[in-house]
Amino acid sequence: MIDFLTLLQVLDSSLRLATPLLLVCLAGLFSERAGIFDIGLEGKLLAAAFVSAAFAAITGSVWLGLLAGIFASILLSLLHGLASITLRGDQIISGVAINFLAAGLTVVIAQDLFGQGGRTPPLKSGGRFEPLNFPGATSSKEMGDAGPLMQLYSELLSGHSLLVYIALVTVPLSYFVLIRPALDCVCELLAKTPLQLIQQVFQLLAYATVQLLSAVFCAVLQEHILQRPYRLILQKTCLLGVAL
Repeated sequence: MIDFLTLLQVLDSSLRLATPLLLVCLAGLFSERAGIFDIGLEGKLLAAAFVSAAFAAITGSVWLGLLAGIFASILLSLLHGLASITLRGDQIISGVAINFLAAGLTVVIAQDLFGQGGRTPPLKSGGRFEPLNFPGATSSKEMGDAGPLMQLYSELLSGHSLLVYIALVTVPLSYFVLIRPALDCVCELLAKTPLQLIQQVFQLLAYATVQLLSAVFCAVLQEHILQRPYRLILQKTCLLGVAL
């Protein structure tokens, strides 16, 4: 039987590893609402991860690496839009082509720049997002002696990078932007009493929490069924981990 602290550690890893997938899913949601079936999301994720890691390793700045990764993803999105919208090409074919293009170019460029078998070098402290520890959080050495609530607070809620918390905030924001018209949502919020407003916010947070816990629970089941640890490997054909 798995103990509570080990379960929290698995949930912590699942939440951290699910962050890039969550952001990519939201990107696909926005693209779908715009009328484009973006099958090239994996290629854009791979290109953004590589460019971010490469720029962060060269410049030593995590923010320059983040901006470079966003710029690389935008370039591939413009290429996809040119092929699918301007030239009226097939969206599936252009998306698959972007995946192949990113899978090949990232390995070749990484080998030429760093000479480490198509991988980027390990990032130093200034080139990666450091964990954000909440006030009062217990250190990992004292985690075994802490209570369940403190373990939940210190292990699962605290200690993630800034991008993890940004990804969690974008879920309810995407709901307000896409699912419901923004103007109608603002008018409804202004017409509600403070108690009704707080109740609606808590309902939205509860819904997002249930969805997140469902995804994490599936990851935990997969971990124990397959009996293999998570690995962060940048392969030639697919992205299992993210440089940041």
